[in-house]
Amino acid sequence: MYCKFIMLCVILAITGMARAQNLLNPSSWTFGNSTASGFRNNGTVDENRRVWGQTPLGTQGLLWEAVPDAGFDADGGWETSWFPIDHTKMYRFAVWIKKTNSTSGITHLGCVANTGYLFKLDGTTQSNVYFWCGDLPELEKWFLIVGYIHGSGDTSTTSYGGIYDGVTGKKVVNGTDFKFPVEVTQVVHRTYLFYDTNTNDRQYFYAPRVDEVNGNEPSIASLLGMIPSSKMPGDLIVDGKVGVNTNKLEDFHVSVNGKLRAKEVRVATDWADFVFDENYQLMSIEEVAQFIEKRGHLPNIPKASTVEEDGISVGEMNKLLLQKIEELTLYNIQQNKKMKQLEEKINKLEQKTKD
Repeated sequence: MYCKFIMLCVILAITGMARAQNLLNPSSWTFGNSTASGFRNNGTVDENRRVWGQTPLGTQGLLWEAVPDAGFDADGGWETSWFPIDHTKMYRFAVWIKKTNSTSGITHLGCVANTGYLFKLDGTTQSNVYFWCGDLPELEKWFLIVGYIHGSGDTSTTSYGGIYDGVTGKKVVNGTDFKFPVEVTQVVHRTYLFYDTNTNDRQYFYAPRVDEVNGNEPSIASLLGMIPSSKMPGDLIVDGKVGVNTNKLEDFHVSVNGKLRAKEVRVATDWADFVFDENYQLMSIEEVAQFIEKRGHLPNIPKASTVEEDGISVGEMNKLLLQKIEELTLYNIQQNKKMKQLEEKINKLEQKTKD
């Protein structure tokens, strides 16, 4: 019981830290059609309501539901109150969204700055700022939509935002990032459903947030519910790939610069029993000796310089080592046959001598 209590305290502490970093306050949401403090309805009161439902993380929670009428206009969502920012820093905007029934209407995630505009990453101005708008990749499925505003002095031209699949965690659509002018002091988080004339449609919003990108913000993977919310200094998490004490992710899902300890590691790979197939071409001992003399390592085994530079696949290496053990077994069987044949010849010679 005590251990469970400690774990609960840790989880609550981590959750509290993640919420504390959020510049928005969705805790003001209450069940029903009443207004939510800090969130101004997009559309009528009847088109915006809070309902209990299943969240993207599989729990029950309070969702913002857009209920479109038949008009070709605003159909749900919000603009938040103004909140202060530092134009020299980067900020990340995010919200979970699920659309049901049909693809009528347009879904948006964007922002408004007190200057009335932001810069695109190519330096041109943009007055109506959306990180992404359009139809979600699938109906009846949660997606995490993310957008970034770069600091005013950031010269990067790379957009990091996009849409993440709530099941696989993969980025499935790229978004558009923007940059602050130096005059910006306040911004608004806004996400909408617009122009949906199908009254049977519903669009659900969950967990809106804005974070300063400073290394302490929850990772995308943690927002997706795929790893804990906390992140140790030196860890890197990008598009579902995790680096521990390293920023070299390459094609690996997890990269660790240091020691890794585990009670058990299970690797799925093919096995080397093909050595015992009657058609397997076993090199002769003489051929193996010539190979070693010429190249300095066993056939099919990587040389030391290759392993030092690229590492090895544990599963593949285990298979190769088993292959060599099985080949040694075949050599021993051959040697044993030769020994028996030699013993038989010696016995015959000894018998002739006695006769």
